[in-house]
Amino acid sequence: MSDQPRKTSLFIYVPVIILSGLLLYLVFSKNFQRGEESARVTPPREGGKQAVEVVDLRALAKDDALAAKGKTLFMTNCASCHGTKGAGDGDRATSLNPKPRNYHTDKFKYGNDVVSLYNTLMKGSAGTSMPSFALLPTEDLWAMVHYVRTLIPNPDPTTDAILAKLPESKGGTNASARTTSSTAAMDSTGPRIPILLAMQRMEQPASQQVAAIRADRNSSGAGIYSQRCASCHGNNGEGKAVRVLNVFPYKYEYTASLLQPDAAWFHNKEHFTSIVTQGLPGRLMPGNATLSRGEIDALYSFVRGFAR
Repeated sequence: MSDQPRKTSLFIYVPVIILSGLLLYLVFSKNFQRGEESARVTPPREGGKQAVEVVDLRALAKDDALAAKGKTLFMTNCASCHGTKGAGDGDRATSLNPKPRNYHTDKFKYGNDVVSLYNTLMKGSAGTSMPSFALLPTEDLWAMVHYVRTLIPNPDPTTDAILAKLPESKGGTNASARTTSSTAAMDSTGPRIPILLAMQRMEQPASQQVAAIRADRNSSGAGIYSQRCASCHGNNGEGKAVRVLNVFPYKYEYTASLLQPDAAWFHNKEHFTSIVTQGLPGRLMPGNATLSRGEIDALYSFVRGFAR
């Protein structure tokens, strides 16, 4: 008699459990299908799309109030070569060949009107250490243009003829269209760190610097490297991030690592000499034509020690 209630309960519980599981499965499956359907028919949020930003170049070219913003940008990107006052006497100027332009006395290679200065910033200057800043936001480029013009005695006036040299958009308006990152990315309030710290973290891992220990630190080439090269290529030739090119997203310009024995210059002293004396056009690598042949030989011997 005592076993009968237990058997009855078992016959009731098993079907109930099975039916409950089946019901949960059906409910979950139905809701999942609704979610998929909603995703197919609901358009994405505006912030998630690639937006086309139309920039009125001619309006920016006439907005000389941007010079205030341009001063900060100039100090960050240009003063190390051109000096804080544009006199061509920045910290790196002594090692550059040709020397950075003195805005107060030197004639501008491409002209000192707003369009010529803008094009120089966009394209750089071949045969010199003046790089392209094309990856910077358009407004930042124009801000630097307007600030540089405050350092130039009697710059060419901004006339309609000068402004007419600027490109026009396909729609016929005085604008240049460019694709920008999404609004969501621009408005991100996620964690930030200082740019200089970010650049330090982006440098080559310490594990890639082991070979640099073999370089002869007591040689004459070591002193030349320390004075002329280490500030950009690193104390151990590892290469590093030397400049921020873009902020949304962050993009950096790196100097070349000297730790690679398969590099073209490693087995070709004449190629090495050409790079050192002439620099790399359009890049941050300046020319060092003031070095003697003996100094170049000493530097070559020392730098090769990084990759041996």
